[in-house]
Amino acid sequence: MACLSLLFVLSVILVFLVFPPCYVHGISCIQTERTALLSIKAGMWNNNNNDNNNQSFLSSWTGHDCCHWRGVSCNHETGHVTRLDLRYANNDPIPPSKLNSSLLQLHHLKHLDLSMNDFSGSPIPDFIGSLTKLEYLNLSNARFSGAIPHTLGNLSHLYYLDLNSKAASIVPYVDDLHWLSGMTSLHHLDLSGANLSNVHGLFHDIIMLPSLLVLKLSDAQLQADAVGIHNTTLLHHLNFTSLRVLDLSGNYHLNITLPQWLFHLNSLVHLDLSDCSLYGKLPVTIGNLSSLKVLSLSSNSFNGVIPESLGNLGILERLDLSQNNLNGSIPESLSNITNLKYFDLSHNKIGKLPKSIGRLQKLQRFDLSSNQVQGWIPASIGDLRNQQYLDLSWNMISGVIPESFGNLSFLQHFGGANLSQNAINGKLPESFGNLSQLQQLKMAGNGITGGLPESVGKLSSLWELDLSENNINGTLPKGMGNLCKLQTSDFTSNFISGGIDALVDGLSRCRENKNGTHSGSEDGLSTLSLGNNKLNDTVPDSIGQLSKLRVLNFSSNSLVGVLTESHFANLVNLEYLDFSYNSLQLNVSENWKPPFNCDAIRMCSCKVGPVFPTWVKTQTQLGDLCLSDAGISGNIPPWFWNLTSIPESFLNLSNNNLEGRLPTSLKKHIFFLFDLSSNRFEGPLPELDTSYLGVIYLNNNSFSGFIPSYFAAATFIQIFSLSDNHINGSIPSFFCNHTTLTLFDVSNNDMSGALPSCWTSTLALEIVNLSNNNFTGKIPDGLVSLTNLRSLHLRNNGFFGELPLSLKKASKLVTLDLGENKLSGSIPTWIGENLSSLIVLRLRSNYFEGIIPKQLSKLSSLQILDLAHNNLSGCIPHSFGDFRAMVVTNHNERWSLLPIVSEVFSSYGKWGDSPDIFGYLESLLISAKDLEMEYSKVLSLVTSIDLSNNKLSCELPEELTKLHGLHFLNLSYNLFNGMIPESIGDMKQLESLDLSNNNLFGTIPSSISTLNFLDYLNVSHNNLFGKIPSGTQLQSFDPSAYNWNHGLCGSPLQNCANETNLPIANEEGGKGDWTEMLWLYIGLAMGFIIGFWMIIGTIIMKKTIRIAYFQSIDKVYDWLYVKMVLYSRRLKSTFSRRN
Repeated sequence: MACLSLLFVLSVILVFLVFPPCYVHGISCIQTERTALLSIKAGMWNNNNNDNNNQSFLSSWTGHDCCHWRGVSCNHETGHVTRLDLRYANNDPIPPSKLNSSLLQLHHLKHLDLSMNDFSGSPIPDFIGSLTKLEYLNLSNARFSGAIPHTLGNLSHLYYLDLNSKAASIVPYVDDLHWLSGMTSLHHLDLSGANLSNVHGLFHDIIMLPSLLVLKLSDAQLQADAVGIHNTTLLHHLNFTSLRVLDLSGNYHLNITLPQWLFHLNSLVHLDLSDCSLYGKLPVTIGNLSSLKVLSLSSNSFNGVIPESLGNLGILERLDLSQNNLNGSIPESLSNITNLKYFDLSHNKIGKLPKSIGRLQKLQRFDLSSNQVQGWIPASIGDLRNQQYLDLSWNMISGVIPESFGNLSFLQHFGGANLSQNAINGKLPESFGNLSQLQQLKMAGNGITGGLPESVGKLSSLWELDLSENNINGTLPKGMGNLCKLQTSDFTSNFISGGIDALVDGLSRCRENKNGTHSGSEDGLSTLSLGNNKLNDTVPDSIGQLSKLRVLNFSSNSLVGVLTESHFANLVNLEYLDFSYNSLQLNVSENWKPPFNCDAIRMCSCKVGPVFPTWVKTQTQLGDLCLSDAGISGNIPPWFWNLTSIPESFLNLSNNNLEGRLPTSLKKHIFFLFDLSSNRFEGPLPELDTSYLGVIYLNNNSFSGFIPSYFAAATFIQIFSLSDNHINGSIPSFFCNHTTLTLFDVSNNDMSGALPSCWTSTLALEIVNLSNNNFTGKIPDGLVSLTNLRSLHLRNNGFFGELPLSLKKASKLVTLDLGENKLSGSIPTWIGENLSSLIVLRLRSNYFEGIIPKQLSKLSSLQILDLAHNNLSGCIPHSFGDFRAMVVTNHNERWSLLPIVSEVFSSYGKWGDSPDIFGYLESLLISAKDLEMEYSKVLSLVTSIDLSNNKLSCELPEELTKLHGLHFLNLSYNLFNGMIPESIGDMKQLESLDLSNNNLFGTIPSSISTLNFLDYLNVSHNNLFGKIPSGTQLQSFDPSAYNWNHGLCGSPLQNCANETNLPIANEEGGKGDWTEMLWLYIGLAMGFIIGFWMIIGTIIMKKTIRIAYFQSIDKVYDWLYVKMVLYSRRLKSTFSRRN
C-alpha cells in the first residue's frame, strides 16, 4: 500500500516536471508561444506610448495563460496558439506597428488577422510563408508596401487570403501570380487595391484554382492585354465554375467589351464590373447568369437597349446599371424580377417608364434620375408599397402626379422622393398626406401649379421639403406649422402669397426649434427659404424664436413693415440672412449687438440708413455683405475695412449716397465681387488683391486716374465695369491676356489713345462698351472678331477707316453700335449675310457712302436700324419689307438683358437663391419723336428705322408698309420723291413718323388717320397738297408738322378756301384724281404730236399737196394783208375827221 502511495506521488511530481507550472486547469498555452506573443506585443501599436485605447486591447496580455489573452485562441487539446487577431478596430488615428519575426514560433497558427494596422510601408515579411498551417490570412489595409512575397504560395492549406489595400495610402504590388497555383484549397482571394499592372497571364493563373468561390480584384490597375482577360482559351480551361463572387470594379484601364467566359460562370451570385471602361451592348447571354443576386455594371460606357433576357435573372435583388449610355425603354420583362430590392438606372438615356413597374413589389430603392424619361408617371407606381427611396429627378416626366402616389406609405429613407427638374404639372394630390413616414420630398424645378394641399401638414416625419422653382400659388397651409421635424423648407421661386405668421408661429412652438444656443444637434429648422415669391405681409416677431435657423431667405417678395431687434432675438446659429428686395426697414438701436455672427448678410434694397450701420462691426465672420440701395449716406467708417477675419468676400454697397475716398490699399481683402457702383466716391482706385477677383463694379462714381497696373494679375476677372467716372489714359494691353473676361465696360470716361491690337479669338469677351470716350485710330481686327462677342458699343469716339473685314467672324453679335465716329467707306453686304444674330445695327453720324445693301434684310432678328447722318445715296431696297422682327408686333422681352454665366455669381448664391447667371442690361440712344432718348429696360420692345440726313432718293417702297410692328420711322432730310404710300395705314404700331424735308408730293393718305398710336408726325418741307385727313391725332399735332407744303389745308392749318375745287382726300384717296389729271396731260401732248407730224409728213411726201398747201398759205397771207391795209386806212380817215 505504501508502495502504491509512493508511486502516486512520483507520478504527480513527474507531471509537474514535464509540463510547465503555469498550467492551472485543463489546457494552457505553451511557454515558447507565450514568449513569442509578448515579443509581437512589443512591436504593435507603438506599445511604448500611453494611448489608452491601444493599451485596453493589450491590457489582457498579462499572466501565464496566453490562451485567454484578447485576440488569441488555442487548441483545446494541445494548447498551441491557432488564432491571432490583431485587427485595429478603433476609430482613432492608427499608431505605427512593426511585425516581429517571433511570429514564426507559432507553428500551429491557422488564423492570422493583421488588418487595418499601420506597418508604415514595410514589406510583407517573407516568413509568413513559413506558417504552413495557416488557413486564414488577412493583411488588408495594413499599409504594407513592396512586392507581395512569392513565399505565400507555400500556404497550401490557405482557404482565405485578403491582401486588400483599397483603404490604405500605401499599397503593395505583384510581379506575377504563378505562386497561386499551389493554393488548391483557396476559397477567398482578395487583391483589391494592390498594383497588378505588371502581372501577365493573371487569369490563366487564377482559373486553375478549383475551389475558388470569391475573387476580388477591384481597383487593382488591371491591364486588359497583360492579364489576358479576353483570352479565348479561358473558356476551355475554366476551373472555377463554382465561383460565386467576382469583383473587378474600378479597373478603369480595361477598356474592353464583356468577355464571353463570364456567362459560363453559372454559379455566380455577385458580379461587380463597375467603373471598368467597358463598352458595347449588353449581350443577350447575360440572362444565363440565373443565380445572380447582385449585378453591378455602373460607370461604364455600355450603349444600346437593355436586353429582354435580363428578366431571366429571377432571384436578382440588386441591379445597378447607372452611369452608362443605355437608351430605349425599361423592358417589360424586368417586371419578372420580383425579388428586386435595389434598382439604379441613373445617368443613362432611358426614355420610358413601363406601366408594369408596379409588379416589383419588393423594390425598396429605385433611382432613375438623370435620364430622358418622358410621359406621365404610371399609376402602378403606387403598387411599390415597400419603396423607401425614389429618385426620378432630371428627366422629362410630365403630367400630374397620380393619386396612387399616396400609397407609398414606407417612402421615407435616404432622399425620399426626388422628382426635381422635370416637367410635372398640375396640383399635388391630396393623398400626399398619407406618406406619414416620408422624410424627404424634393420636387424643385417642375411646373406644379395650384395651392399646396392641406394634407401636407400631416407629413409629421418630414425633415426636408424642397418645392422651389415651381408655379405654386395661394397661401401656405396652416398645418405646416405642425411639422416639427422639418429641418429644410425651400419654396424659392414660386407664386406663394399672403403671410407666414401661421407657419412661423407654429414652428417656433416646437421643442426641436428651441434651446439652440450654438447647438450641434441636427434637429430643428435650419433652412427656411421663401425667396422670390409674392409674400405681401409683415414678418412676424416669432421668427426670432427659431433658434436653430442657419439660413433665412425672404428675398424678392413684397414684404412690408419694420424689422426690430425682436425679429432676431434668438437666432444664435444664423449663418445666412437675406431680406433683399422687399419694402422693409430695419429699426434697431445704435448699440444693438446681434445674437448671430453671420457668414452672409444680404439686405439689398432694405432701408438700414441713414448712416452706415454700426452693428455690422460685430459680424467678424462676414464674407458676403449686400447693403445696396439701403439709404446710406456719408463716409464708410474706417473700422469697416478692418472688420472681418475672412479674407475672401463679396461686397455690394451700390446705389447709396456714400462718398469720400477709399483707403489707398485694400489688399488684405481677397474680393470675389466688389461693387461700389452708383455712389459718390472720388479719387484714385484703391489697390486691391486681384488674385481671385471675378467681378468689379465701380461705375457711376467720380473715380479718376489711370486704370491701375495691378489689374494685370486679375487672371480670374469676368466682369470689369468702370463706366461713368473720370478715368483717363488708354486701355492697358494686359486685358488681352485675361481669357476669362466676359464683360468690359469703360464707357463715359475721359480715356483716349488707340485700342490695343493684341485681342485674340481665344478670349471669352461677350460684351465690350467703350462709348463716349476719346479713343482714336482704326478699330482693331482682333477686337471685332471675338467669336463670343454679343454686344459691341464704340459710340461717340474718334475711330476712323472702313469697317474691319474680320467683323464678319462675330456671328453671335446682337448689338453693334458704332455711331458718332469718323468711319467711312460703304456698308458691307456681308453684315446681312454673316451677322445673322444682329438685333441692333447703329452706324449713325459717320461718313458712310454708297447705297444701302439689300442684304441687310436677311437680318431676320433686326429691330433697330440706324444709318442716319451719313452720305448714303440711292433707293431704299424693296427687300426692307422682309425684316421679320419688324413685321411682328410681339417681341422677345428679354433680349436686351444679356445673360452672363458666372462662377462668381454661382458662389454668390451658394446659400440662397441668388442667380449664377448675371444679366447685363443693354442701353441705346434712339432718335425718335424729335428727341434723342436712352432706352434700356424697354429696349427689347423697341423697333426703329432711322435713315434721316442722307442723300437717299426714289419713291418710298410700298414694301416698307409691311413692317406692321415698327414703332419709329425717320426718313427726313433726304431726296425722296413720289407719294406717301396709301398702305402706310397698315403700320398700326407706328408711334413716330418723320418724312420731313424731302420732295414728296400728292395728298396725305387718309389711312394715316387710323394709326392710333401715332404720337409724333412731321411731313413738313415737302410738296404735299390737299386737305389733311380727319383723325384724332392728325388734328392734334402742331401746325409746324405740316408747314412748307403750299397745297395743304385743313386743321390744324387754315381751312380750305374752296373745298369743292380742291383735290379732296376721299375714301379712295387723292391718288385716283392725280392719275386722271396726269393721263389728260399725256393725251393732249400725244394728240398734238401726232397731229403735227401727220400734217408735216403729208406735205413732205406729196408734191402736189405741198404746192397746194403753200399756195393756200399765200392766198391766206394776201387776204390778210389786204384786210389789214383797208382797216388801217379806215382808222386814219376816222382820226382825220375828229381832228
